[in-house]
Amino acid sequence: MVFCRCCGKEIHETASACPHCGGVQHFIAASPHQTTDGPLWVPTTSLVLGIICILALFDDSKWGKDTILGFGSFPVAGLVFGAISLKQKTGKGMAITDVVLSSMALLVFIDMLSKLT
Repeated sequence: MVFCRCCGKEIHETASACPHCGGVQHFIAASPHQTTDGPLWVPTTSLVLGIICILALFDDSKWGKDTILGFGSFPVAGLVFGAISLKQKTGKGMAITDVVLSSMALLVFIDMLSKLT
């Protein structure tokens, strides 16, 4: 049972109009098909990691082996979060973008690492 939006009397939840005052009831029925599949923070985190990886490539300073190895963990983490996000229904576009950005950054970091040794 719910209360009428017009007169406040108790009515059945499926009633489209109040039987007491005739006030039209506008209920927003929750559809079982409108559920979100998974949290949105996972694809958001993956996209942020992918963007950070690409922006780091624009740094023109000399990178040492430790910096490359340390910062090389960002595209790996981005790929992990992106792969997890691809299994969800929400944020799939962000996950695809992250996988592309993180893959490109990982290839560049591997190339940079191979040129040091």
